[in-house]
Amino acid sequence: MNTSVEPMKYNLSTCDQEPIHLLGKVHSGGGLLALSADWLVIAHSDNVPAMAHKSAESILGAPLNDLLTQASVSALTKLVNRLEDEDQLERLLGVALFVDNKEYDLTVHFSHEVLILEFAPSDEVAVAADYTDSLRGALRQLAKADGVDKLCHQAASSVGQMIGFDRVMIYKFHPDGSGEVIAEHRMSDVDSFMGLRYPPSDIPQQARALYKRSVLRVIPDIDDPGVEITPHDADLDLSLSTLRTVSPIHIEYLRNMGVQASLSISILIDGELWGLIACHHYSKRDCSTALKTHAELYAESFALALRSELNNAASLGTGGAQKLHMQMMAGLDPSLALFANLSAFSPKIKSLIACDSLVLSIDGERSVVGDPVSSEDIDLLVKRLNRQATTKVTAVENLGNWLDTDATVAERFAGLLAVPISKRPRDLLMFLRREETTEVKWAGNPEKPVELGPNGSRLTPRKSFAAWNMLREGFCRPWTPQDLNLANELKGTLLELVVRNIDERNKIASEAQDQQDMLIHELNHRVRNILGLINSIVGQTATSVETVDEFKGILAGRIQALALAQNQLTERNWNNTPFSTLLETELNAFVDGQDRIKASGPEILLTPKAYTTMTLLIHELITNAIKHGALSTPTGTINFSWALDHHLNLELNWSESGVTVEKPPERRGFGSLIIERAIPLDLSGEAEHKVTRDGLQARFLVPNKHFTYDSNAQVDGSASAQNIEASSVPSPTAEVTGSDLGAVLIVEDNMIIAIDEETTMAEMGFSQVHLASSVASAMQIIARGELTFAILDVNLGVETSEPIAEELARVGVPFMFASGYDQGLERLTAKFNAPLLKKPFTRDSLITAAKARIEAS
Repeated sequence: MNTSVEPMKYNLSTCDQEPIHLLGKVHSGGGLLALSADWLVIAHSDNVPAMAHKSAESILGAPLNDLLTQASVSALTKLVNRLEDEDQLERLLGVALFVDNKEYDLTVHFSHEVLILEFAPSDEVAVAADYTDSLRGALRQLAKADGVDKLCHQAASSVGQMIGFDRVMIYKFHPDGSGEVIAEHRMSDVDSFMGLRYPPSDIPQQARALYKRSVLRVIPDIDDPGVEITPHDADLDLSLSTLRTVSPIHIEYLRNMGVQASLSISILIDGELWGLIACHHYSKRDCSTALKTHAELYAESFALALRSELNNAASLGTGGAQKLHMQMMAGLDPSLALFANLSAFSPKIKSLIACDSLVLSIDGERSVVGDPVSSEDIDLLVKRLNRQATTKVTAVENLGNWLDTDATVAERFAGLLAVPISKRPRDLLMFLRREETTEVKWAGNPEKPVELGPNGSRLTPRKSFAAWNMLREGFCRPWTPQDLNLANELKGTLLELVVRNIDERNKIASEAQDQQDMLIHELNHRVRNILGLINSIVGQTATSVETVDEFKGILAGRIQALALAQNQLTERNWNNTPFSTLLETELNAFVDGQDRIKASGPEILLTPKAYTTMTLLIHELITNAIKHGALSTPTGTINFSWALDHHLNLELNWSESGVTVEKPPERRGFGSLIIERAIPLDLSGEAEHKVTRDGLQARFLVPNKHFTYDSNAQVDGSASAQNIEASSVPSPTAEVTGSDLGAVLIVEDNMIIAIDEETTMAEMGFSQVHLASSVASAMQIIARGELTFAILDVNLGVETSEPIAEELARVGVPFMFASGYDQGLERLTAKFNAPLLKKPFTRDSLITAAKARIEAS
């Protein structure tokens, strides 16, 4: 009997099955310790004994105190206490780990129940360098980029200048899993990869999963043999490791490209892997821990900006959908069935999204506009769609692959965009597109991405990356983000047609455009103000911290507090929000053992402005207590109470106890400014505080225009008996170079932006800086007759700064406007012939605008 044996086939699943997170080695440039829950060493890299000056036999099972200095163990304990999230890493620079006092940079994370400690020798040059200014400069350039393309090119350029690699690429993943280089920064002697496409197999699925968990990855030298981990059967999961060695397949892939070192930073949009910042170097190259931290922070900022630009791009073209929405609402005939109403609008719906055929299928009835589609093909498509969740828009670019059978519809059409009309799965609107053959420039032959090679039965990456032009067949023209956005807009309109009556639709049709214009205008203003606020928070935080990690931690906490406030306000449609919600959110986010804070007071509803201000204040009070006050010791407690005083204003009292403060902190940071000045500047209230041996004692008074309350709330008459002076708001002492520019007035109703402007004006040369948040307070300052210049925020809540501008013009003081609005201010600027500086602005742009205005006056 003659039996033939089919040769074994190798496919891409071989790469996907490789345990790239269990390679058992680390780069030779650093060391690794794996610790049990009680901090005993359960595994270590084989170079640790030499670093620790210990014998190899004495390390396994040893307490960490036996290996490291006491100071480094204390520092490590604090670092580990900051680990809160599942995939979180924390870093600390310049720590003398061992008895030789050599300094190392630390990175810690949890791998399941195991604590992983990685360390590499500190780069003295990197430790001494201050990357903050360069990072801020890069972020300013990022803010100037307009559109996705310019944003990506700017990011590639900034990262390239930051890390010094030969090539930096922005690598975007396509829906089919392939990737494309859409932006590039490279040395002049390096060939361009711009526009090249790479097949999905170049980055296997498990590697993509790791990119979502571990944002930054560095390979300093592909020829580094690495250092093994003892014991060899430890099977440590090094998914988050910064020193993890590399798969032999990936090493060969890089070698085939001629790359000696690489760095990649994940671009995550809404938790999904949108792409990579991929960096190649053609000789050995590593980055210091400090530089990695800055690059990672920059990449996170880039991802946020990219998300915003993508959303803006997706919203383009919605004017047609809005117009159709109004037409359908106004033209709905309630006497006809839904199918008849929609059939009348089918030609207009088809023109909304480019397609060859539009199919409407409702409760067994069908209509087709455009190229003919048989009933059998429609039944096949509806049946296939019914097998999945049809509550979302479904986009398919290759029907031949999507359909299970060799259906005839796939011979005539290649793409499908299905919009559900109602919860009944058989009610659908389907856009169909024919095949559109396109030419794609691949980096090498995509049909031969891997082959058998020296790795035995494992697959080996292809050796050729020369441009390979190939026809893409069986696919329709891709459904763009604009197409998907329009489909979702259309879905909303169709669902509304089903559930709304004719009167409601007519009302929506008449008001929709005006309402949307107003919402867009207001949203634009709020976004600009928030960006300006974040810019000021970044600037002020950077001036009051000493290390990168401190900067990152404090900045993250303040932005998180701001984000929580915005989230709560959004959930309540920017209506008044309970003070108790604010307090509960902050305590849940930052305090363990909430019974140590005794909070009591009536239910108060804060206005949106007051809610944001109070969020930042409470956040700083809590973080200050954690660092320096009652919450820094196990026995400390805080009594926090609030009540209505004699004038129905809100009085809040914060009293710490159970802690001994030998002396108040010598350095006054930005947090102290928020505690001192948030309520006086933002809410025209009062604030006073002092640090006693028992901790912080503070009292605040919020005017009643900033909140509402239950009429049954108890009034505390004792507060009215206290003669309390409003907390003074001193300006910083200016070190004037050259001539004194005199006194400047800053009118701004946001405290943090006001302080940022205050600092900038003092640095510019103004010896006196006066802050005002209302028309009344500004008028009092003008009446003193000492001003030489003024900066006016236009919108001051319930009033505008126009009366202030009129008074300044009358007394002959030059001024300029600053606002988050970019429309509707032409009348104001023309009336006073004064320039407008749009928020958010940078320190440099503020100084430039102020100088220009002063020189022109």
